[in-house]
Amino acid sequence: MTAVPVLRATSHAWQPAVGYGLRTVTLAQRPDLLPRALEVLGSRWPAFMLAGRPGHGVDLVQLLGAVPQHQVALLDERDDLLGVGLSVPLRWDRTVDGLPAGWDGAVTAAAELLDSGAAGNAVSALSITMAAGATGRGLAAGMVQALKAAAAAAGSDALIAPVRPVLKAQYPLTPMAQYLSWRTDDDRMFDPWVRLHARLGALQVGVAYPSMTITGTVAEWQDWTELSLPASGEYVIPGGLVPLVVDKRADSAVYREPNVWMVHRTER
Repeated sequence: MTAVPVLRATSHAWQPAVGYGLRTVTLAQRPDLLPRALEVLGSRWPAFMLAGRPGHGVDLVQLLGAVPQHQVALLDERDDLLGVGLSVPLRWDRTVDGLPAGWDGAVTAAAELLDSGAAGNAVSALSITMAAGATGRGLAAGMVQALKAAAAAAGSDALIAPVRPVLKAQYPLTPMAQYLSWRTDDDRMFDPWVRLHARLGALQVGVAYPSMTITGTVAEWQDWTELSLPASGEYVIPGGLVPLVVDKRADSAVYREPNVWMVHRTER
């Protein structure tokens, strides 16, 4: 088994691009924010990620509500919700081979941990979602730092993340490993979301595939994607990092998304 090298925690001061008056809170501190947080997710996530049958089989809202100290929200001076960061506690042996089976695996591992009553020794980020009016303002770095702080407050020295590269949906036919090898003209990592995690100290340790699996009937997928799916085969879908695989005879379509495992060390 390959051990993940010990990382040095990074302490990047967060300088929001919109000025002062911003603050992060956990849902343990502000449980009233949960409905608004779900509204942000509903407005920003692809429809198939919200309505499809996931591979993990866990009630995600119930799971997140059971660990509100790991859910963070970004608020402005008017108490408007600008962003939501979701994470869950789990057990991890600090090896690459011991990482969960992607996003679905992290959710399953967290649910099993809570059912067992055992203590976690790591935290997995699940998503950072900015409200529509809060994108492009330099706020995402602060959300990553807030999730790291929540993990540290829970006693964990590691925040793992099955990162969903933000530009990958523009290149759904390109294998993830090849996509991750791309560089910009000034020799930076091509994907800005992967690049941000790396700038904040994360180590890229591998591709999780499949990370998120979503299934549905052909009719359901036609509704979620607003596409006609007239025959079996692969289809590029809006918001999809990879093509959707359709089996008309079985009246089923399956989306298997790869993500990128990145590991942050937290400051305890």
